[in-house]
Amino acid sequence: MPRQQFKLFEGLRRGDLKNSIDPIFTVDQFKSKMGEDKDVMVLRFRVEDKNPAIDIMEFLEKGYPFVLDADISSGEEKDGKYSVFVELERSKAASTQIKEILSGISQLCDNYEWKFRFHRDYHSMDFSEDAITEAVPLTPEEYESKLVEYQNADVNEFFDQGGLNGVNVDEDNNVTFEKAYSESLTAELVDIGDYETLKDKLPGAISLDESARGQVLYLEKYLGNYEIHKINEHFLIRNGKRALILKKTGW
Repeated sequence: MPRQQFKLFEGLRRGDLKNSIDPIFTVDQFKSKMGEDKDVMVLRFRVEDKNPAIDIMEFLEKGYPFVLDADISSGEEKDGKYSVFVELERSKAASTQIKEILSGISQLCDNYEWKFRFHRDYHSMDFSEDAITEAVPLTPEEYESKLVEYQNADVNEFFDQGGLNGVNVDEDNNVTFEKAYSESLTAELVDIGDYETLKDKLPGAISLDESARGQVLYLEKYLGNYEIHKINEHFLIRNGKRALILKKTGW
């Protein structure tokens, strides 16, 4: 991206954070603290150490009035790095605001080439205002529509074993399963993601009473070859390193 002049606030000079910031940032990979995700987008930058992360957080909070909030990860992450989270209002102006943010950070880290990833995508895209506008929903309505699209793709990819004829997630997070010669099955989709992360979201022991065992057996026969446990009112379903949490509603 082209170099632009930007006045750095007192205490930071151009190039002070050279080689400290990962040139790939994410958009909407993490949930907002300031409001509903449909109204607020979250950028995440990865930084080599805690002090540079604090510098970037303060730089963004003091230098950009449109930044709703900036924060850093609570501690060192597994690879020793820190994350800086930046929250912006989800609006048509966001693509230009992100460009302004990158213009300032570029002068701190002496990097002018950026890539980004949206939501759970592993594929990185070269940054431009047009690329953000195309890939990232910039209104609440676009976000909700995009989220349903992603959730359907995630859930259908998850259930790759067994004999299901169809899986559909609606805008209210209700997931409906269709199977030949069986009635449809509906449940609430609570979350989907990494197994190690999701299992910690369900406090309590695995339910082993007769009713729970019967419900788990029913799901195993209906859904296919998955590891399924009932914990309180939720079902934790595992497929390799991925997992999904369902809550019983329509059965």
